[in-house]
Amino acid sequence: MNNVSTIFEFIIIQAGFAFTPGLIIALIVNESIQRSRRKGLEVAAGAAAGALVMTLLSSVIVTFLFSIIPTFLQIIFVVGSIYIIYKGFSTLALKNKSNERAVNQGAFVSGLRVNLINPKMWLFYLAVLPIFVQNFENLFSSMIFLGIITVFINLFGDICYALFSSYFFSDSSDNTKNIINKLCGVSLISIGFYLLFTRFL
Repeated sequence: MNNVSTIFEFIIIQAGFAFTPGLIIALIVNESIQRSRRKGLEVAAGAAAGALVMTLLSSVIVTFLFSIIPTFLQIIFVVGSIYIIYKGFSTLALKNKSNERAVNQGAFVSGLRVNLINPKMWLFYLAVLPIFVQNFENLFSSMIFLGIITVFINLFGDICYALFSSYFFSDSSDNTKNIINKLCGVSLISIGFYLLFTRFL
């Protein structure tokens, strides 16, 4: 399905995305700090459920488009690589702050909703996952496989933020947050350029 080196590259990319603060992490942190760690974990579970839905839908969409437009994936490959590079630079420039307020509706539903309406998540599933598919004869199952890996890595990152949010987002942890952002940013930029120049140019 996918060789080990490709999966390793994908795991590094996904870890960079998973630990970079975004909408879901902001929501998890606020729920954990303002209400309880349990609420933060519920948001993480909702986000994982949303990611499973996106995995299924994006696999169907990409497989269908590839079946009618074989060159579609080449365009997606380039777009996905450029997006990885962009995400890396934006991570390096990221300011450590969280503006997401505690939600009034159920924490699980909030995590599900925020993930499903987040265009950056859809862009990742539709443009980045196909880059790492090796067997195009089994495109759908390969997309599902990569999507499940994504769900577990994201869930692990979200759980870490829920459990340790009081440390990661205290004033005394700015250096820690900056180090995390720099490591994630450099990793994304490096692999993004590697994918762009070794596979597509």
